[in-house]
Amino acid sequence: MRPIRKVPSDYKNPALRRWRVMEVMLRNGICSRHVWGHDITNEAGRASSAIMQFNIEDMTATTHSGRIYQLLGPPGHAHQGEYAWHNWCRINGVISENDVTHEYFDPDKWLAHPAIEGQKHNTD
Repeated sequence: MRPIRKVPSDYKNPALRRWRVMEVMLRNGICSRHVWGHDITNEAGRASSAIMQFNIEDMTATTHSGRIYQLLGPPGHAHQGEYAWHNWCRINGVISENDVTHEYFDPDKWLAHPAIEGQKHNTD
């Protein structure tokens, strides 16, 4: 079993790559959505508390804990993030989960972003 890294309590703005958004139902019937992925600052997998607000323009998710997650690049699959996610599900009594990432990411919009346009045409 891999060790779970404790995140400093003052760490409020994680940046995730290869991220996913999941909708869960807990044993008590509560449904919520969460983000998980690879935390580039701590080089570790991360799973969030419930998303309270999502800004599609900035690609940020503000969670119940007050953290603001910056989602970098397109969604993906981070093994460490998945491990953190499954651990979070086990601890919190998740009885069902559904991947809803497609509701938060439009690949056409991402590819049309000016910064991405410059990268696509840069052949150096």
